[in-house]
Amino acid sequence: MIDKLIRISIKNRIFILILTAGVTIIGFYNAYQLSIDAIPDITNVQVSVVTQSPGLSPVEVEQFITYPIEMELTGVPHVTEIRSISRTGVSSVTVIFKDGTDIYFARQLINERLRAAEAVIPKGYGSPELSPIATGLGDIYEFVLTSDRHNPEELRTYMEWELAREIKSTEGIIDVNIIGGEARQYQIKIDPQRLAVHNITLSQLCDKLETANQNTGGGYISKSAEQIVIRGESQFKTVDEIRNVAVQTERDGVPLLLGQIATVETGPALRFGLMTKDAKGEVVGATAMMLMGQNSLEVVKRVKEKVEVLRARLPEGMKIVTFYDRSEFIGRTLGTIFTNLAEAAVLVIIVLIFALGTVKGALLVSLSIPIPMLAATIFMRMFGIVGNLMSLGALDFGLLVDGTIVMLESVLHGFILKQAFYEQQNSQEDRKLAAEQIITDSCVRVARAAAFSVGIILLVYLPLMTLEGVEGRMFKPMAMTVAISLAMALLFSLTTFPAAASILFQTPIFHHSKFWDRAEEIYMRLLDFGMANKKIFLRAGIGVFVVSLILGSTLGSEFLPRIDEGEFAIDIKRLPSTSINYSRDTNMEMERVLATFPEVTSVVSKMGRGESAAEPIGTEEGESMVKLLPPKEWTSASSRDELMDKMKDAILKSVPSSTISLSQPIENRVNALLSGSKADVVIKIYGDDLQTLKETAAKFADKIKKVPGAADLRVQRVLGLPLIQIKADRQKMARYGVAAEEILTTVESLRIGRKAGKVFEGFKRFDLVVRLQLDVSDLDKLENIPVMTSTGVTVPLGQVATIEFVEGPAAIYRESLKRRIMVETNVRGRDLVGFVNEAQKVTADIEKNLPEGYRTDWGGQFENFQRAKNRLLMVVPIALGIIFVMLIAAFGNIYYAAGVFIVVPLAVAGGIIGLVLRGLPFSIPAGVGFIAVSGIAVLNGVVYASTLKEELEKGITISKAVLSAGLHSLRPVMTTEIIAAVGFIPMAISTMAGAEVQRPLATVVIFGVIVATVLSRVLLPIVMEFLLNIYQDQERRKEARKRKLESEFQASRARERLPETLEEVSWDSEEFQEEQEEVVSSKSKRSKNGVKKRK
Repeated sequence: MIDKLIRISIKNRIFILILTAGVTIIGFYNAYQLSIDAIPDITNVQVSVVTQSPGLSPVEVEQFITYPIEMELTGVPHVTEIRSISRTGVSSVTVIFKDGTDIYFARQLINERLRAAEAVIPKGYGSPELSPIATGLGDIYEFVLTSDRHNPEELRTYMEWELAREIKSTEGIIDVNIIGGEARQYQIKIDPQRLAVHNITLSQLCDKLETANQNTGGGYISKSAEQIVIRGESQFKTVDEIRNVAVQTERDGVPLLLGQIATVETGPALRFGLMTKDAKGEVVGATAMMLMGQNSLEVVKRVKEKVEVLRARLPEGMKIVTFYDRSEFIGRTLGTIFTNLAEAAVLVIIVLIFALGTVKGALLVSLSIPIPMLAATIFMRMFGIVGNLMSLGALDFGLLVDGTIVMLESVLHGFILKQAFYEQQNSQEDRKLAAEQIITDSCVRVARAAAFSVGIILLVYLPLMTLEGVEGRMFKPMAMTVAISLAMALLFSLTTFPAAASILFQTPIFHHSKFWDRAEEIYMRLLDFGMANKKIFLRAGIGVFVVSLILGSTLGSEFLPRIDEGEFAIDIKRLPSTSINYSRDTNMEMERVLATFPEVTSVVSKMGRGESAAEPIGTEEGESMVKLLPPKEWTSASSRDELMDKMKDAILKSVPSSTISLSQPIENRVNALLSGSKADVVIKIYGDDLQTLKETAAKFADKIKKVPGAADLRVQRVLGLPLIQIKADRQKMARYGVAAEEILTTVESLRIGRKAGKVFEGFKRFDLVVRLQLDVSDLDKLENIPVMTSTGVTVPLGQVATIEFVEGPAAIYRESLKRRIMVETNVRGRDLVGFVNEAQKVTADIEKNLPEGYRTDWGGQFENFQRAKNRLLMVVPIALGIIFVMLIAAFGNIYYAAGVFIVVPLAVAGGIIGLVLRGLPFSIPAGVGFIAVSGIAVLNGVVYASTLKEELEKGITISKAVLSAGLHSLRPVMTTEIIAAVGFIPMAISTMAGAEVQRPLATVVIFGVIVATVLSRVLLPIVMEFLLNIYQDQERRKEARKRKLESEFQASRARERLPETLEEVSWDSEEFQEEQEEVVSSKSKRSKNGVKKRK
């Protein structure tokens, strides 16, 4: 089939070239339309359920909202994990599904269960809502609105009803989360004494307002040919309308207006979050969230275009300032990818020209780089593969051009062998046909080997396709991209190359390369020396491998190298009792400290959460985004870790009451997706009692802080939130005739306010709330708040309720239906896995003595590394075993396959040496490099073994054949290995954004190829000679045994036919005479019969 494909391609060369051009054009279109991002989105399939219930404490939120929702969602198909957070006024339950579950199907399943959960949640405690369909890395664009002429309420109103609404309508944006400023409310501030004078309860007043603030319809009337709709309108539009609401009619018939007993005005809602910028005061910020599955680069582009349109409409004095733009990071990483690919392509073309000795041949081979890659983008879009640092950055041009190089080498070699045949042709047309025949035969001769080689490489990458979880989402697209590109490159070498070669090489090239002649001469001297000193080279090879294993044991390990995002993210945690105003002041102080670093260009800080509660954190928690100059312009520090340490020390000196950790924006979000925490390493402790969890976590923290590399260590604060607990006294309530509803309404109206409807200003809508106009700064004032009884008199709140200060949970975290607390730490200055291993050793005694019913779990990137390592340790040997079986089937015996595999340990040894020399820890990208270099090593071993088999089939001895095979395979093997190494050089030395991920992979391949090439070119002939001599000896012994058995068999048959001695012979003359007479009689009969027939 492959042979026919090549012959058809050459016969229909024009059609094939037009088809290739068409595919290339389609590839360009698909490359332009391909979804682009900086790194793979590792977000698992998750659905978040958020319920807001202002005023409830964390314990009440857990009891009445979180727990019922968790119980209803337990048992939903395909769910792997449920975790939740219960905070003051908000519950967030995150449900994680198996990979591959359709997100819309998952949301449908959750929606169905939420109906049952709503029936269990008490009335008035909030309604569960699904969070937007956005990924964990969906916050792609963030900006602030500032002004010197507008107050926080005006900024917030304009942001919410003008800017956010417009940006949310942008294609690809699912939501806009607003934080900061002051949300506008229509507030009715009630004096409880005046209510008491007029014998009105707070509940009655709220009901009256809700009734008065309505519109209704009265149907329609028909008048002649017209139909007229009847409409009743009573909704509030202004403050004055609210003031003039008649609350009741007094005894003298005079209406009591609301304005007589309350102050009606607009004011700010109770805040749960704020934002500051560059220590200049508060600002209003917004985050544009991208819809899952969208092209982030295109979506950001559309958002920026919309922002420019909105910027032109801003009221005088307002400014939009962007502080996070994902496209900047994407642009830097794409710049790294394309720069490295372009530099690699140039280097590969130069090497091809030099190695092949023909410019047009080298240029033809170089087309097997862009054309297969463009064709691959068609399938990338088809399979939903996003172009990013992993999927595009791991392409090896050496592998792409390998099959085409084999084809071209075969064609050039064929020209030299058939030079006499070509020159015998007389006419120009005959010579063209002869050249075409030579090209066809040459391509057909090596086509199966080229296809077999690609099959080996695809099998080598097979283990990456079996990865699951985060590592699967990270590396599966890369493996698929490489596999698709290799398949397209093979198709190019079997179709486009023969077609183009039959046109370009109508006049064959007959010449020898002086470079290769010299290289072969030097190599043969080295090989002769190696064959004469086999033990030296064998010991050298074994020594290199053993030394590499010893060095490898000293390597650290990590899941992924840290990518320099160009920005810092500072995670801030304070005491749970910290007020929002104090958080604002310390934020601004921290921003002033950071501004003293010349590397910092801007700082934006967020505390608490926005009103959407997308991220349920308290006012004591927050994050600062620090924008930096490029590293080459840094003066305070020479590395990222050093700058982080200096910043942390400076902040803690100025703001000592805070706990901070420094990381990067995307890195923070990735960590939060993995384990629910933004730290590198997390120890989760599960149990029921919060106090026991807190004490156990403190023990772990005391041990871990002594482990070298621990940074930003902190224990999750679950206790310490001061509460004013107002507990109704049922007996006293009955004695005084006070309804529970009246007490609860009074408590709700203290600060948050009781909602009494909405007020519309055009398309804008604002809450109408009722609040008590009281100073409740201490217990005495709270106790004296008047509460209406059923008899129309008032009693102090302290008479019917117990009021006291207590300490309660700041937040309750749950996972797998159990409460949990986390000990969090970042790791700096050492490898992640080594740190975790040491930390687990020093905390082993604590884990053994955990209270009954309590358990621990270590999470973070360490968990992903372990899972990926275990999977690869299982699958890689299986893949190599399959390759080994394929080699046995291809060569016909196990000795060739064993000889080919001797190159793999040398390549692995080279990769380990490369990591050690460059000071890089082992990581999953390095593991990918080991997989790739093993494939290259096997591939080149196959080339040598194939050449050796051909030489032996000529009838020459093994000792001569191994030398001849080494000589004949030197050029194709060296060419492919040099190109493989050269193609990775830009990745290995790049210092651009994202190069941190490519560096380990490139280092392993380059050093692995170098060591394997240098040693295997001598060791492989030595080993193959040894193995084939064993094979030949075994064959000789088999042949000898076969001949011996055959001779014994013949002798046995002879013994059955003849007597062994003369003595055993007995003659019976009478019997002999009778036998002779029978013979004569039978002959006579046959003679007579013959005469009759003739007659």
